[in-house]
Amino acid sequence: MGALVGDDVVDLAGAAELLQPDASPADTGGFTTMVDFFAAGQDGRRQAEDLLGAVEKARVAGRALVLPDGRSVVQPVDDVRILAPIPRPRRMRDYFTYRQHADGGGLAVPPAFEAMPICYQCNVDSVIGPDDVVPWPPYTDQLDYELEIGFFVGPGGRNIRVEQADSHIAGVTLFNDVSARDIQMFEMGMTIGPSKGKDFCNVLGPVVATLDEIDEGSIELTARINGEVWSHGTTADRQFSFAEVLAWASYGEDVHTGEFLAIGTVGGGCGAELDRWLRPGDVVELEASGIGVLRNPIGHPEIPAPGAGLRSYRGAPRFTLPSS
Repeated sequence: MGALVGDDVVDLAGAAELLQPDASPADTGGFTTMVDFFAAGQDGRRQAEDLLGAVEKARVAGRALVLPDGRSVVQPVDDVRILAPIPRPRRMRDYFTYRQHADGGGLAVPPAFEAMPICYQCNVDSVIGPDDVVPWPPYTDQLDYELEIGFFVGPGGRNIRVEQADSHIAGVTLFNDVSARDIQMFEMGMTIGPSKGKDFCNVLGPVVATLDEIDEGSIELTARINGEVWSHGTTADRQFSFAEVLAWASYGEDVHTGEFLAIGTVGGGCGAELDRWLRPGDVVELEASGIGVLRNPIGHPEIPAPGAGLRSYRGAPRFTLPSS
């Protein structure tokens, strides 16, 4: 676990070992894992800030911040491999909060959308991070990106009120729930799912920005494919706030530290709305102001072993935008 400071990453656990050798785990905010840090809430954030202040003082004083194994506590971000913030979240849900996304895809918005954010459950075992290759399943010809952000739950709870929710939100990151559009629409004809259309890949990263670092109602979002801007949007258009999404998620059920709740794709934030589709070898970059860039290359279609799948599945109809 590290803190991004300018162009450097500070190893918080390593810094605590050097600069606070007598501190207990409770005093260091649980810097070993992100889940422990999120559980510490505002206390953990303050402890991290104090520790980063101590690191800066030590650097100004010329102290070598090197651990016994020879690793430096402070390393250039370009020399560090950034993983997904939590590689296996306990639970992931992706909510629908942008009406424009449905309108752009030619989908009808149900009356329930006016009353509550609606979600599907994501596959926590298919999470990848920045610069990891996005897999291309063998059962799809239409791979698509999704331009989204979401937040991690800090201290858990139940029946969290909207006005209390911010203290339960650890921070915000980018999310790309990569979609196989043809099979997604085909299977959802049964009004359940998605499953095969989504379960193969979820991308999180590159960093988690705490709420004091962003304005959740004015985050600018951009998607570039091979350097070309395909999508642009803003969180100002969302139907429900972070606090409202968390309040609804926790209504009548427990939410736990480290869960991830996405707030959905912005209007125009996917290829399906544009009738433009990813190709093997493409590079997808999602950018959010105050958070950074989530970059991933697209892999080549998987070649399955003979006999894999079902003989009854002969491919899904190609998704096309409904005519107006």
